[in-house]
Amino acid sequence: GARAARLNAAIALQGESSSCELTGVMMADEQQQLDLHSLIHHSVPSCKSKQQHKNMVGGSAECIFKGSIVVDAAAQQTDSDQIMRSLLLSKKAKVKAMPSLQIKADDVKCAHGAALAQLDPEQVFYMASRGLDGKDARRLMLTGFPEDLLVGLKDTAPRAHQRVLEKLASMAERTVSE
Repeated sequence: GARAARLNAAIALQGESSSCELTGVMMADEQQQLDLHSLIHHSVPSCKSKQQHKNMVGGSAECIFKGSIVVDAAAQQTDSDQIMRSLLLSKKAKVKAMPSLQIKADDVKCAHGAALAQLDPEQVFYMASRGLDGKDARRLMLTGFPEDLLVGLKDTAPRAHQRVLEKLASMAERTVSE
């Protein structure tokens, strides 16, 4: 992949009761810097949005997530969720998460959050005790992490889905030495 990449995604919900779902998976390795900026703007009543992102970051790579949800005063009964989860695969890997809510309405249900984790050595050990070697256990855990967000990709773009799995397997192999 590219050494540096940035994606800007902007969605304007302008029709009453409209909805959107924004899903992203970023895989940064070696010295890559991947940057995702998103904006979901609710301007009318009764809209829904769901935003989910998962990052896998290895080497000395960095993922940056800046996601904004804006709810105008007229956008009563908005229902909006935003979550970003990341797996750090090395000591030098970095994630910057900046989720934000800008709410001007008072009858809304909005939530946002970010979570960072590492591959759990106890889970790797458990899988090893069931017959998988460490490399296969890490590969299985890493390819399973974003699978819920990749379901549609498997059906609509099977070659792209396969490339994602190959990249994750490659990253899982390198997590041992870092």
